[in-house]
Amino acid sequence: MTWETSGVIDASIVTTHMMLEATTLGVGTTWVMYFIPEAVREEFAIPDNIEPVALLVMGYPAPAAKPFPGHSEFKPIEDVVSYNKF
Repeated sequence: MTWETSGVIDASIVTTHMMLEATTLGVGTTWVMYFIPEAVREEFAIPDNIEPVALLVMGYPAPAAKPFPGHSEFKPIEDVVSYNKF
């Protein structure tokens, strides 16, 4: 990859900023990682010269909504970090 083809990276950065701004407005978001670009292009009448690279689902969370407990559980550092070996 060269810097001339950083469109996907740029789109990812913009999507992350959109998620952060949505949070400040009280809107929940979920980044959809896998999708069929052709289906999105067809559903939203996106021209062929534009390639969708990110989907961002947005909505207002239910008042009692809580994050999945696994989001605050962590593996021991020695399970995920190695020094000078793999």
